[in-house]
Amino acid sequence: MRIGYARVSTRQQADTEALDQQISRLEKAGAQKILYDIESGRKDTRKDFNQIIVLAKNGVATEIIVTRLDRLGRNVISIHKTLEILHKTGVKLTILDSPLGDTNSAFGWLTINNIAGLAEFESRLLSERISHGTDYYRSNLKYFGKPPFGYTKDVDGKCIPHTTKWLIAKEIIAKLYTNSYSSISRWLAESFETKMYPSSLRNWLHNPALRGHTFYKLKSGEIERHYGTHQALISEQDYEDLSKITAHVNKKDPAKFKPHILAGIFKCGVCGHAMTKTKAALQFQCVQYKKFGKAGCSNGKTIAKSIVKTEVAKVLIRYASEVVREVNHRTQTDIAVDKTLITLQHQLQTLQSLSSNPAINLAIADLKQQIKNYQQQNNTRESKTEDDYLMLRSFAQADFWELLSDTEFKVICLRFLETVVFNGERDIEICLREISVP
Repeated sequence: MRIGYARVSTRQQADTEALDQQISRLEKAGAQKILYDIESGRKDTRKDFNQIIVLAKNGVATEIIVTRLDRLGRNVISIHKTLEILHKTGVKLTILDSPLGDTNSAFGWLTINNIAGLAEFESRLLSERISHGTDYYRSNLKYFGKPPFGYTKDVDGKCIPHTTKWLIAKEIIAKLYTNSYSSISRWLAESFETKMYPSSLRNWLHNPALRGHTFYKLKSGEIERHYGTHQALISEQDYEDLSKITAHVNKKDPAKFKPHILAGIFKCGVCGHAMTKTKAALQFQCVQYKKFGKAGCSNGKTIAKSIVKTEVAKVLIRYASEVVREVNHRTQTDIAVDKTLITLQHQLQTLQSLSSNPAINLAIADLKQQIKNYQQQNNTRESKTEDDYLMLRSFAQADFWELLSDTEFKVICLRFLETVVFNGERDIEICLREISVP
């Protein structure tokens, strides 16, 4: 069987008829079956390419037709391996743009390897150009690609608030505290004719650009982080709260159910599984017992939500009193010296005292960026600590807990509690999350 193989690197190339043109030429050349991939030629994991190799090894394919040699790949070693397989299985290779005759001859082998080398050279050259471009973007803190919803780009390629979408994005953040991704997706479509799937909304929330940062993923897999590069849509603390809340949002219509006040942190002390809502969300019971009875878990006891809220409030009030008392007794001499920042500043002063040259100037610029990022992280931590402290001071107020909705109670619990364990009867173990004291 004469099999044709076509390939383009990207979906955009496929949409510009580049793939259709290849397929048309292969059909005119007599290909009885055509396989194609939309993937980089440097990858050996291409599905249809590997299928062609299998057909050749099984004796189904008698001839492979391509428009150009680089359609088979852009790696000399990979192309050479393919040619070896075709030669051993007796499969003929026809290249429409390079009619070489017998590709298994010495002259054909030399010509094909030279063409393969040129294909890899072009690929490496393109990779270098892209690398230079990305280095330029990173050095100028430009944002790669399309900015997230709510932002646009200024003339320098940095994120700035969008004139109309910024307020909508703010409203999305507010709705995430009480609504599911699905309901917000419907609301956007109905109210603003904006289509964002629930999965897109989830990815959008976790984009560091929303917190005012610009992150770059390097070839090594590491993340290069730049903090406070533009105006933030959401604070770090709000992001942490929403990350916990949205990780356990019920997929049903939020108007028809009450939130789980300890979602993700309320566990059964016998089997370790989650404590789920039961009896109109007024009580909690081990999810394993609810599903399988004693075969799943021996802890079949239930506990009222009101009891859980009361016990949690008692622990948090006592904890808040201890923190406030500790802060009130602190003196200025208790403030710890930031040794990391001092070390970075000392290194900077040392470099600045040396004679100037390109390498030293580059190291100085890198240290200045490290100091800036470190200070920004410290400011974020201090801001979060101050917010926690102000909230803790409110816990002792008489009407604070009575006025909280279930959603507000949930936000507080996810911020200050690590786990809550129910062992049966009214035996509850509450483990607090460690926080810094201002």
